[in-house]
Amino acid sequence: MGNDVIIGYDGKPRCPWAGATDTALGRYHDEVWGKRTYDEPAMFEALTLGVFEVGLSWSIVFGKRDAFRRAFCGFDIAKVAAMTGRDVDRLLQDPSIIRNRGKIQATIDNASAMRSASPSLVALVKSYEITRKRAPDQGVSWVPACVPCMRQG
Repeated sequence: MGNDVIIGYDGKPRCPWAGATDTALGRYHDEVWGKRTYDEPAMFEALTLGVFEVGLSWSIVFGKRDAFRRAFCGFDIAKVAAMTGRDVDRLLQDPSIIRNRGKIQATIDNASAMRSASPSLVALVKSYEITRKRAPDQGVSWVPACVPCMRQG
């Protein structure tokens, strides 16, 4: 395998950022990252963590994932959209999260936008879904055993 893949402790191939040992980041890679979801709180969480990652590393943000879940009401869009300036001030004092006023306010603004969006984020994502069905496996019996070569001459 190339440099863009490592083999984990369990023999599974993983992206280098996930690490080779049994860690929360490795489990995230295997169970969440790159998996299709239509769960709105999960989508909002991914969006929010991406906002907080700007200028930082994923490992820093991921290490605070549970704290972000507590700070932003389990990523319940209606609850986050209802947050006020007092909540922003409270979150700016919370050492368990990344305390950036702009990113905290952006999270609240994103929740408000998602709450009133039409179509919803889930509907929007589904509208881009590729619905092709995989071709049935025909095996290799149809491939000729010998293919005549073209002679140059």
